[in-house]
Amino acid sequence: MAVLFLAGTLMLYFAAFAYARTAADSSYDRLLAGSAESIAETLAVSAKGIEVDIPYAALDMLSAAPEDRVFYRVFGSDGKTITGYPDLPGMRALGARDSPSRGQRDLLPSARQFFDADYRGETVRFVQLGRRVAESGNVRSIWVQVGQTRKARQAMTSELVIRAVVPIALVTCLALALVWFGIGRALTPLETIGRDLIEREPSDLHPVTAPVPAEVAPMVEAMNGFMARLNANIHRLRAFVGEAAHQMRTPLAALRAQAQLAMDDDASQMRRSLVSIERNATRLTRLLNQMLSDATVGHRSSERRFKTFDLIDVVREAVHEALPIESRDSTTLQFRLDHAPFDGDPLMLAEAVKNLVENAIHHGGGKVEITLCARDPGYLLTVSDRGPGIPMEDRERVFERFARGASQSPGAGLGLAIVRQAVEGHRGQVRLDDRPGGGLTVSILLPVGDA
Repeated sequence: MAVLFLAGTLMLYFAAFAYARTAADSSYDRLLAGSAESIAETLAVSAKGIEVDIPYAALDMLSAAPEDRVFYRVFGSDGKTITGYPDLPGMRALGARDSPSRGQRDLLPSARQFFDADYRGETVRFVQLGRRVAESGNVRSIWVQVGQTRKARQAMTSELVIRAVVPIALVTCLALALVWFGIGRALTPLETIGRDLIEREPSDLHPVTAPVPAEVAPMVEAMNGFMARLNANIHRLRAFVGEAAHQMRTPLAALRAQAQLAMDDDASQMRRSLVSIERNATRLTRLLNQMLSDATVGHRSSERRFKTFDLIDVVREAVHEALPIESRDSTTLQFRLDHAPFDGDPLMLAEAVKNLVENAIHHGGGKVEITLCARDPGYLLTVSDRGPGIPMEDRERVFERFARGASQSPGAGLGLAIVRQAVEGHRGQVRLDDRPGGGLTVSILLPVGDA
């Protein structure tokens, strides 16, 4: 900004200099022309020829510049000097004829022509004008030339430039000082915020509370919102790790206890111990699978790498992978449409279907029915079982991680949390309803397009 202000000041200086020089020339040119006019008015014809009586007032009007020197000359069209300085430089070459040249006719009868020329080592400003006089029946052209050195003009130009530029320079310096002060004050809150963030511990994500100007407030609000989301994610991650460790500790402890019993017991007790080991190993395997599924769905829902696929193929393959062999005869899979094109993440939806089917088998018991049909504005997938169901007051809570319903079957409480995350990643909805005749129906509505 200082460079821009300096460039602007230089431009104003040159503009002021040009204006001041023009104004000085205009003022002193009027005096110079008036002096020449006064001399021209004294031209007279006598028996001796052309006579000139140089009036005192003609040169006195130029005395406003006492340091300047004044020169004059009166001459005819033949170039002969009548009075004055005979060696004054001319504006143009003058013809020797009585009648004026074309250039000289332009100056008559009283036109003025100003020009600068070097004379006696100085730059002199000249004015030249002509008069016609009658002499012995002939008309002659007489020229009056008056010159003045430029010291007074230069002094006036400098004075005008100083008077114009000094206030501009002062205003520029004041503006720079105000800008420096204003920018410093504006950046002070940012420096305060920066110091606050640098001095914090890595785990300290509380909001920034330093007072800031209105222009900086949106950035601080966005920063606080980001830290709040990050803090919430960290808390969820810590809770997940802690709960997962707790869930894994129980089956692992049981595995060790059963293994020790198997080593100490006889052959009749060993089989029962091995059955317990196998049951706890299955429970631990399911827990690890669900934790992996939860991490996969969470990662892919943030990336949203969608593609077009047939929802029927995804549901059929997911059900086939989730169903154990002994449960296939008691499970019904119905597709009430031939094709179900859908734009989304097939892996996320497959994980949701697997968890629904596993929950229905492990917690519901009895016959499981799975249907997929068209439902405006998309598709409706339902998974129904004959289990104890979920009380109305617990239906929102069971979608949280490690939260379980009323079923006494072993489980980690991750299944419905995975389902909701996968479905909401596709702008869908999950609903829990009582199944007629007993049991629970989980309904998933997946919208198509911009719905």
